[in-house]
Amino acid sequence: MAVLGLLAARAGKLKDGMHLLAAAALLMLALEPYMLENVSFQLSFIVTLGLIVGVPPVRAALPQGKRYKALADLAAVTVVAQAVSFPVTIYYFNQFHLLSLLANYVLVPFISFIVMPLGAGALLVAVPWEEGGRLVAWASVHANRWTFALVDYMARADRFRTIWATPPLWWVTSVLLLLGAAFHLLGKHGARRKARRIAAERRSDDTLPLQRLTNMPQGMARREGFPVQARLAVTVTLLALLLGWAYSPFWQRNSGIVSFIDVGQGDAIHIRTPAGKHMLIDGGGTLSFARPGEEWKVRSDPFEVGEKVLVPLLLKRGVREIDLLVISHLDSDHIRGLAAVLETIPVRRIWWNGTVKEAGDAQSLLRLALDRGIPLYGAYEGMMEKLDGQTELEVLWPPPPEKRVRTLQEQNEHSVVLKLTMQQASFLFTGDIGASTEEEIVRRQRLLKHGEPSLPVDIMKMAHHGSRYSTGAEWLAYYRPFGAVASAGAANTYGHPHPDTLARLLQAGTAVWRTDRNGEISFRTSAGGKLALRAVKP
Repeated sequence: MAVLGLLAARAGKLKDGMHLLAAAALLMLALEPYMLENVSFQLSFIVTLGLIVGVPPVRAALPQGKRYKALADLAAVTVVAQAVSFPVTIYYFNQFHLLSLLANYVLVPFISFIVMPLGAGALLVAVPWEEGGRLVAWASVHANRWTFALVDYMARADRFRTIWATPPLWWVTSVLLLLGAAFHLLGKHGARRKARRIAAERRSDDTLPLQRLTNMPQGMARREGFPVQARLAVTVTLLALLLGWAYSPFWQRNSGIVSFIDVGQGDAIHIRTPAGKHMLIDGGGTLSFARPGEEWKVRSDPFEVGEKVLVPLLLKRGVREIDLLVISHLDSDHIRGLAAVLETIPVRRIWWNGTVKEAGDAQSLLRLALDRGIPLYGAYEGMMEKLDGQTELEVLWPPPPEKRVRTLQEQNEHSVVLKLTMQQASFLFTGDIGASTEEEIVRRQRLLKHGEPSLPVDIMKMAHHGSRYSTGAEWLAYYRPFGAVASAGAANTYGHPHPDTLARLLQAGTAVWRTDRNGEISFRTSAGGKLALRAVKP
């Protein structure tokens, strides 16, 4: 765009920046049409367009004195850039940091007057003197590093970070159009205010009449002053309503959602209660089968399911905090994705099976929770809790231990087993228990209920991803689930879910869904007891 501007100026045809912006976009898209889908391309052109259209009227509305001119100029650029980039930012990244305004006040002058001149100077100096150019470039590089260091430091202030659910495209378009309308009306209002001020000054000198200064009749100036202000007020009000709707899009909804997230060979279940509370059971995890001496096979930037899948999905759904995190047990395919969750989303408390495991990922996860001051509670048989007026949790397993915390390498049979009742719908979450533990839970439940049969559950998670040695016949006969979900990876080497398990479910008349074939499986509850299914194809 700068080169086009220089060429236009040389030819004596330089007009406003809109022509240059459009020409730059067309040339870039002619070379690479798919650049239109690039987030950087979209943000660059939207922000530049916003600066061209919005900075003059916003600056005109700020104090005009020479004393604070530099600060007012910077404020206009910062506010406009943040405003026009905001809807696109939350659409893609679901976060907005309130300190970004302050960061721009500090960094825009630093980059404009130090970093960029150093970079340009390095190019000029390097032509006659390469070593001198390297020295100037070195200074520019370190100045850039200080910039990123400051941004990273400010980003750690979690209390200033807001999380937004991904809004629909109509919302993004509406906000951008309303911002454009606000800039236009603000410009008209500023022009009329300036004209009236000049007219008043001239009229006091009896030099020029008002109508010649404003290029309109006096009556028209008086009639149009209020409508412009009113239209501006309506535009700002609509913007405020859209922002409120986007920040709390579920405020009118009264249903609960249980989502079995597709994290490959592992478990991750997100629950949103009718009151808007969030619960997460496990976090998936990419398993590693590298042997000693094969460290060279590990990628420098390995795929991490928490960072790449789980956290972006939770942010996309507007999860600002997790009221309860349940760690069923400490095996890698259930916990490795949770480190990214704890580092990104505030967690109020954790339930886990009350054991520790001598494995690096298990030790580091528990240490991270303690470092962040998150309370950890052992979840044992008999515990019950109401998350809200329509959601209740009951712990079925494991039994209370003889000592509070013990080391346990084999974790499967000590998985936390939960029963969730939400708006008359019931769900059973089984971790990785096997058939023997299932039989023991059934035995203890029968004793507790004096032999009375259990009420059927609506949806059951197949234990141990549908292993051949889980989800036994006695278990199915006792809980009589309407449907069962297998959380398993596509083409996994374990053969999950096993054909024998699927046969038992078929014989019991239980419907089956699988994350390896159906993708994410979501169930929506309602106050009337209805249960709606939604499967997201992988």
